Amino acid sequence: MISVHILQREKSCNRMRIFILSMLVMCWVFAVTTVVKAAEKSYRVDYTITLVPDLDVAKVSIQLEDGGNFRWLDFHIDSEQFSDLEADGRLRIGGERAIWEPPNGPATLTLTAKLSHQRTSGKYDARMTSDWAIFRGDDLVPTVKVQTVKGANLNAKLHFELPEGWTNVDTGWTKEGDGSFTVDNPRRRFDRPVGWMIAGKVGTRRDIIGDTEICVGAPSGTGFRRMDVLAFLNFVWPQIELAFEKMPRKILVVGGGDPMWRGGLSAPNSLFLHADRPIVCEDSTSPLLHELTHVITHIRGKMNDDWIAEGLAEFYSIELLYRAGGMTEARYKKVRNWLTSSSRNVTTLRVANSKGPVTARAVILFQDLDRKIRHLSNGKHTIDEVTRKLMQQSKVSLHDLRRVSEQLVGVKLAVFDTPLLK
Repeated sequence: MISVHILQREKSCNRMRIFILSMLVMCWVFAVTTVVKAAEKSYRVDYTITLVPDLDVAKVSIQLEDGGNFRWLDFHIDSEQFSDLEADGRLRIGGERAIWEPPNGPATLTLTAKLSHQRTSGKYDARMTSDWAIFRGDDLVPTVKVQTVKGANLNAKLHFELPEGWTNVDTGWTKEGDGSFTVDNPRRRFDRPVGWMIAGKVGTRRDIIGDTEICVGAPSGTGFRRMDVLAFLNFVWPQIELAFEKMPRKILVVGGGDPMWRGGLSAPNSLFLHADRPIVCEDSTSPLLHELTHVITHIRGKMNDDWIAEGLAEFYSIELLYRAGGMTEARYKKVRNWLTSSSRNVTTLRVANSKGPVTARAVILFQDLDRKIRHLSNGKHTIDEVTRKLMQQSKVSLHDLRRVSEQLVGVKLAVFDTPLLK
């Protein structure tokens, strides 16, 4: 009899243990689910750009799906560029700052952005006519610092409202089936729709090269050779992928004629090239590959080290064409001689803005560096690996370049001991 009671108590205890264990497991699952849901919390931001050619402005609307996800948004406002700021919730404007504290629930801030912009030369690096517009999103949405609630992730969409008769719009961001663009920049906490954009009565040609969508657009009648650009990029692309490995999902190439600025300008996922600029110059450098290198690498030089970004871009504008078979060994040597001649009077590379002769001398240094890396590693390593390391930090210095290069080969490199880098 006693043994029966003991057995029943043991069964009862076992049931209790199972019950407690089940409750603990359920609590653990609930806690993990709650954490995951908090970590996965996302908020929607919609940018709507309404282009108004008659006034040469863009009406910009920034719509938050739930303003409660934000504590505040601190915009940098250039009064010559932006006007007519209005917002739901609290908006404090002073000097060059506009601090927005949005309410819970849907919230909107609107502003007016001046669109056309002339340089001191009189040429435009942003312009809107009655038929088309070429501009950068950077000039439509001000730079901003934000503080969000913990664990919130951004999902940003870009929309356009075009004037009557305008049939096309494109950006460096992926276009969705509803005509909107998904803005996703891993380098930024708050995704702004930056980069070159084109809209209006414009012609575009596009192709998928490797894993990247290439779109080439220009206003009708400007003489920009869209198919020449696509054909050239198809030819060189395998070497571009080998050199940089990590490629953007999409790149927009915008072309324009006078009175647009007669040069090339890069921006996130996009670049501008004047219709009169050749794909390859007589000196065998390529303005297209130069700007494309900026777009892909994102490398910028710190103070007095702009020569790194500009020198690498010009180096690859020659090197990628050479590797692809676009120039002979003899031509490659002639380019080296031309670079040497044009930079013979350069005494330092460390200037605020690298141009012309300074950039040419920087190319020589990078050619020497690549040759030394290949030699010391018996061909196992190249300058491409240095470039890919620098791509991870974007803004770089001479110290960064030297450190990464010497770590790769395991020895000090005399190429950095030149008086040009003092």
